[in-house]
This record gives sequence, C-alpha cells and structure tokens, in this order.
Amino acid sequence: MNIELHKKKMHEGERSYFFLILSCTGGAGHIRAAEALHRTAPLTHLPIYTEHHDVLDFTSKIFKKLYSESYLQMVNRAPELWGYLYEQSERKPYQKKGIIKSFDRLNYKSYLRTLLELKPDAIICTHFLPYISVSSELRKKNITAPVFAVTTDFDIHQLWVDPIIERYFVYHEESAWQLQSKQVPAVKITVAGIPIMPEFQSKEKQKNVRVKLGINPNSFTVLVLSGGFGMGRVRKIVEQTVTTLAEFDEKNFNLLIVCGKNEKVKAEIQALDFPDNIDPYIYGFIDNMHEFMDASDILISKAGGLTSSEAMAKSLPILVVDPIPGQESRNTDIIVEHGAGWKAINLPNLSYKLRRILETPVILNRARRATQQLAKPNAATTILKDVYDYLRLKDK
Repeated sequence: MNIELHKKKMHEGERSYFFLILSCTGGAGHIRAAEALHRTAPLTHLPIYTEHHDVLDFTSKIFKKLYSESYLQMVNRAPELWGYLYEQSERKPYQKKGIIKSFDRLNYKSYLRTLLELKPDAIICTHFLPYISVSSELRKKNITAPVFAVTTDFDIHQLWVDPIIERYFVYHEESAWQLQSKQVPAVKITVAGIPIMPEFQSKEKQKNVRVKLGINPNSFTVLVLSGGFGMGRVRKIVEQTVTTLAEFDEKNFNLLIVCGKNEKVKAEIQALDFPDNIDPYIYGFIDNMHEFMDASDILISKAGGLTSSEAMAKSLPILVVDPIPGQESRNTDIIVEHGAGWKAINLPNLSYKLRRILETPVILNRARRATQQLAKPNAATTILKDVYDYLRLKDK
C-alpha cells in the first residue's frame, strides 16, 4: 500500500492508519530497529501503512555528518569519555544543550513542516532525537499524532524520557523498572523487546545453513563480529581467538569473521596465518546475518542492543569483548546475569573464557537454554499491534 492508496481507503470508509517510523544515524542499531518495524508491518495483516525516515535526512548535510560521525568517533577513539558522559547525563533530567540545541536552532522548522505535510496517525521513534528535539513545539504546531518510543538497548538512558511520549517499548522487566525510577508511570511502559528483522524470528537447521554458506557442516563454528561500522580491536580479537582455537588441535573449527565496512581491518585479517585446524572465512559487510547466526555455535562480539537481541532470538550465546561503556556495558550485565553469555574483561581473559567453553560443553549448552529466557523475536509485531490497538481505542 502506498500513501495515496492509504488516504483513498480512509475516504472510502475502511479505517487504516499511517505510522511514521523515525530513526537516527547514531549507530546502526537505531536504523535497523526502525527498518525491522517497517519490514514487519505488511506481515501483520493489520490495516496500517508505514514509512521509515532517518530524522537527519531532514537536516543539512553538514549537521547530519557532524551528528552521526561524532558518536562513532567518540566510541572508537575515546570510549572511556563516552562512558563518563553517559553516566553524567543519567544523573539529572534532560536539558536541551550542545548538539541537540543546535539541531533545534538550525533544523527543526523544516522537520516540523515535513511532519505537518505527512500527517501521520502515529509517530514511532527508535531514537530519542526525533522527539526530544521538538517535543515542546509539536502540539503548538498542531501535530497531534501520538508519539511512541522504541528503545534499542536493554537499559534506558535519561535522554529517552520526555512528557510527549504516550508509551515506551522496552526490552526487559528490568528496563521497565529503570524507566519507572525515572518517574515514568508503569501504564506508559510495555515490555516488548527490541524490533529485529523477520529473518530472525525463526531458525534454520545448523548443518543445512552451513552447507548453504559453503562452510564445513561438522565443524564447531565461531562467529566474530566487528559491527556494521567495523569498530573495535577486531584484528587483535581474531588473533587471540585463533591462538586459543589452535590449542585444540584435535578439533576442527570454522571461524567466520565479519569486518563490516572496514576494508583496512579486513585486509589485515586476510594477511594472518591460520593453523590447519581452523578454516577462516573473512567477510566485509553482509546482509544475511541471520544465516551466519544460525550456522554458529558461539558469537564473539560487542554487545549492541540489536546484535544482542538478534543473537538471543537465534539461541546464540555471546562472549562479549570491548562493550562500549554505558549502554553496551549494561546490555552485557543483563546477558551475563541471565547466563546467556560471558564478558571478557581483556584479551587474555577472552582466551580463558573461550577455552573454558570449549573444554566444558555443558557451559555452552546451559547458555543456549538461557538465551531463550531473553529472546523476544516477535518484538516488532508486538509493538505494531500495540500502537494499532492504542489508535483503535482512541477512535472509539
């Protein structure tokens, strides 16, 4: 259904709803969560139409580059500083300043004009910027659509909290508890999970998908991710992993290494020497992550909210390395507390944890079962249905 057909159906008397889904290029997860909602909408068979936009597309090219790259540069080059700022900004209610204030001054007029033109029935945000930047202006400009916040980590930062929000969708009961501690009423909070693509809602048989990917169907398979932007100490993590796997010379391994968009890291890893018991498979950016997770026995990765949600849905335990201080550290805490993964505090500790997992299969089996307690593969459907029910009730 396109927007004109949506409007035509409304005129013909069949009530359908237009959901405007807004994300922000501040890490890949916010975009992926929004796209998951957009992709899932037709599968719900609800009378809804969705459009997904990056809020930064309504701004100048200079501002978009500044905002998106400032986050990536900070977490890559100064993660401890990011962690400090994250913790400090948690301690008091949000006040507009810095780059958000610049967004207001430079961009909000054209953004508000776009919202008025689109006339959505509901606005669903997978990042806080689309609403905190203009929350005081929306109603003044006669933009009456209810606004919903879909959080994209296991914990909720203070920046997400704003009176304009009708309902918050969070990952876990602990997330809801944290949000209530920020004076958000429980009635405004729904534990739904983080939206993930439809491909992560079911699982293929491990050997079948390994054959499809062209890797040894009988080898223990380790998946190493650097994230969509190729962040982190990927080469050193791979070297430490290879050193550890080489100690188990009687066992064969598939080592899947996804370098994202970082061609330099990919070239560095391709230049490494791998022992005979390891079959390395080195990739750049891929669009079939669901198959890679289905094929794998363990994931070595950072703990982004989307990656963690996808792994839990695929019953894939995570050995977390280098979580970004702040949101990723909190994601890691919940994963580890539930027994669905492990945290390596440094590279030697990565080796120790991986060796223990390989030596004691019961540890891995226990973690696999624990992922099922955290898995929320149908989060996107739950959120869309909840928003639809909200609008239906409002119209009665």
